[in-house]
Amino acid sequence: MQFSCESAQLAKAVNTVKKAISSSPNAPIFSGIHMSLNGNTLELVAMDVNFSMKKVLEVNGNEDGVILVPAQSLGDLLAKFSTDILTLTQKEGTQELTLTSETGTYHIPLIGSDDYPSFPEFEGERILTLPEDLLGQLIRQTVYACSTDESRPLFTGVFMEKKGQHITCVGTNTHRLAIKSADPETADDSEYSLLIPARVLKEIANNLTGELPEDVAIIQKDSKILVRMGSLSLVSSLIEGTFPDYSRPIPPSFKNRSVLNRQDLERAIQRVSLFAQGEYNIIRLNIEADRVILSSAASDRGQGMEIMEGVTTGEELPLNIAFNSKYLMDFCKNISCDQVVLETNSSLSPARMMPVDDPSYTYIITPVRVIF
Repeated sequence: MQFSCESAQLAKAVNTVKKAISSSPNAPIFSGIHMSLNGNTLELVAMDVNFSMKKVLEVNGNEDGVILVPAQSLGDLLAKFSTDILTLTQKEGTQELTLTSETGTYHIPLIGSDDYPSFPEFEGERILTLPEDLLGQLIRQTVYACSTDESRPLFTGVFMEKKGQHITCVGTNTHRLAIKSADPETADDSEYSLLIPARVLKEIANNLTGELPEDVAIIQKDSKILVRMGSLSLVSSLIEGTFPDYSRPIPPSFKNRSVLNRQDLERAIQRVSLFAQGEYNIIRLNIEADRVILSSAASDRGQGMEIMEGVTTGEELPLNIAFNSKYLMDFCKNISCDQVVLETNSSLSPARMMPVDDPSYTYIITPVRVIF
């Protein structure tokens, strides 16, 4: 095998697919990136047991071939180049990749590729096609709320529910709940649901460039999905199990409604949370009719307080309520509106946050029990 290409182009492709490799591969072959050259088309594949990624790259091919190169070694080396033209060569009968730049030569031992599985491409029973900007929004506004606790796998993914042309995505760790809905014109009348691992969705979102807007196809077959997005394909196992009724934690009504400036709220949380205490990063909110007072204190850090303007109408005023500051920050960082709504009932009842101008997005957050 021999081909040449720009170092930045190859580095980006390698860094993309190696995200599919587990931090603890269950076999040596799964620590490598499988490269297959056919003419000027280079395919890079990386995988673990439940997740596979394939990137197609156009290069200047000289000799076709197949190799399996250690992902860490190649990725680390490519990161040290800038705009160089590189030539990669594997001589027939050798188990070594030679990488040549204008000023240097490097040799990387290869992994035997005979037993490497083929990329699990398939045609599916269901195909959902979404514009990439809409898919990116559905992912970014829900995936951050998912749990990272692998002992509770149901909550480590986003629940995607399709009812005809109405699509709802839900992420939760049982302490907070993010719900985003949309009605894409590209959807058909079918009804089904998918529970997609958060890890997979984050990689999809990271590769939605928006440079040349295009549709993304999500294809389901049995317990797997195949995602096609331009020159990148991903295959993942779905999370098995029955997702709980996500509407149950949402109170039927709220007694108080506060309208706040999003940027002011985000900045106030950033400053006050520096003094938040404990693993829950607790900050207190004192909600009054014309202002909200944010405060936190810790014996080893000191204390902080911010007063921000806001308009609150309701029956339960003033109201003292406390939250995990990280949960508040995550909401603010994943929306782009000017004003947000905070709806509350009591100091221990779940609260709801929403953009003022977007009823399709709901964020439910559970208060922290504290003594005021």
